[in-house]
Amino acid sequence: MCRPRSVHLLIFLGLVCLPALAATEYVLVNNNDSVSNTAVLYKLGARTGRLTKVSVLATGGQGQGTEQDLSGVQQAISPDGACIFVFDTGSSDIAAFSKAGGYQKVGNYFDANLIAFEWGDSIALTPEGKFLYASYSETGNLGAWSASSDCTLKFIAKSAYLTGVGPLQVTPDGKYLLARGLGGVGQFAIDQGTGSFTYIGTTLFRAGACARQSACLPYGIQITNDSKLAMFSSFAPDVRRERVVPVMLTARITPTGLMYPTVRNLTVEDDLRLNDFPFLSAAGYEGSGPLYLGVATGGQYTPGVLTADFSEKPVHFAVTNSTVAKPEVGNIAVTGNTMVVAQYPNQISVFRIKKNGSLKLLSTTTIDVQGEGLFSLSIFPNTR
Repeated sequence: MCRPRSVHLLIFLGLVCLPALAATEYVLVNNNDSVSNTAVLYKLGARTGRLTKVSVLATGGQGQGTEQDLSGVQQAISPDGACIFVFDTGSSDIAAFSKAGGYQKVGNYFDANLIAFEWGDSIALTPEGKFLYASYSETGNLGAWSASSDCTLKFIAKSAYLTGVGPLQVTPDGKYLLARGLGGVGQFAIDQGTGSFTYIGTTLFRAGACARQSACLPYGIQITNDSKLAMFSSFAPDVRRERVVPVMLTARITPTGLMYPTVRNLTVEDDLRLNDFPFLSAAGYEGSGPLYLGVATGGQYTPGVLTADFSEKPVHFAVTNSTVAKPEVGNIAVTGNTMVVAQYPNQISVFRIKKNGSLKLLSTTTIDVQGEGLFSLSIFPNTR
């Protein structure tokens, strides 16, 4: 039962306590505020694209305010919305909020051996919401935490030192954790009882366009629903080594590690080159359908979103459309034919996805806070 602790949460609790929650979707934004970080919860009007502010969750920590890698995901929501977790990368802690208490904060969780920075540090929950994993790029470790029913966290373990840690994701079956590290993707087996992880190995992507440098660094991660195929956004030098071209990195997930690492070039449209954040549509998640790619500017290229046809068997990517989206593109999230885009440093845009894969702008919302650095958001409940 929901019991509001304060009047200002009453309207919000009336929304989240309704049995018809699945009919209403929300956008959770990590402001990455370097002064006093907050997460903002918006109700998503899927028909109009309007975002209506529902609640502001003060984390009690600090974000970085800036970000060198926009592919990190720094918020997580348990499947039933019972818990919200927000990563404060400036103060290197995770703030936890409980729905049962009106989304009041239940604590900030920090370990002195785990320090975050601005290189795509991320958090991810196991499918049932029992365990939470985080990457800490300053110390070069992954951390494992257990999440109780009251949303409190308990530290489990940390990985050995890894260079280049950043984006991570748990497979849909909850068996493995995939995380960037050591120049490629590390695979870890998750103990289903304790949440501890065991390192299996690291896979590098050195073929194709990636052979023009030592290896391609993986950025954002997506995993198909069968937990068999992992894909990563990336980019590599063109044949003249003058500019970069967008690529997709893929590998098969096996009990002995990632197998058959493959590099596939994507066509360049509208000068969209720095491919760093993928998001599978519901159909793509099941193995065949659209894939949406957030493309950053890097200070010299055009930011926007690429739409591609994707198939898992055989693996295939084909760009079908492109949309320029300024000033910058961070995380993207999709529900049905609606896309929400985080645009660093302080804007959220909502687009309608047309049948041909092009995007029509529906609304923009500006975050107006001191120390702003917005780039990370999620839609929930996850209807995919």
